[in-house]
Amino acid sequence: MTLDDDEKALSKVTARRDALLQRARTLHISTSSNSGENIEWGVAPYIRRNNVFYIYVSELGGHVRFMLDKRPVLFSIIEDEKVAKNIWARIRLKFTAEISEIKRGEAEFNAICDDIGDHHGSVMTVIREFSDFHLFAIDPKKGVIVTGFGSAFKVSGNDFKLESRLSSNG
Repeated sequence: MTLDDDEKALSKVTARRDALLQRARTLHISTSSNSGENIEWGVAPYIRRNNVFYIYVSELGGHVRFMLDKRPVLFSIIEDEKVAKNIWARIRLKFTAEISEIKRGEAEFNAICDDIGDHHGSVMTVIREFSDFHLFAIDPKKGVIVTGFGSAFKVSGNDFKLESRLSSNG
């Protein structure tokens, strides 16, 4: 592969990453108890501001209770099946992050909740006052993006900078 081919490939991966982040509306959340016996999974609508994701979720979900207990969490964003060119090679991004709760009464709480409502609809006006809901800021640190067959890269930072290509050779 020539340098021009490498640059074209990186440009294609970058474009796919950016399109995924622009189109996707939900984060998948995976976590477990300390022992790993209880695995929890959930999905949450998100907004993204300054490369930080924000979700507003209920502690009735086990994954949210584990987040509140500061358990390790893996997030993922997956290309919608309806737009995927190949169901076997859906574009997907998985990452770890620093998570912080934004408490009611904090200056940014209302502004972010307003943004979530603007982006995801009027149901936010109903659930906004529910005391079992929590607002989280999710600041990505590192992960992997898969953009097709044989196209996987390590990413880092909240801008998901492409670090290195993954291969099956180790």
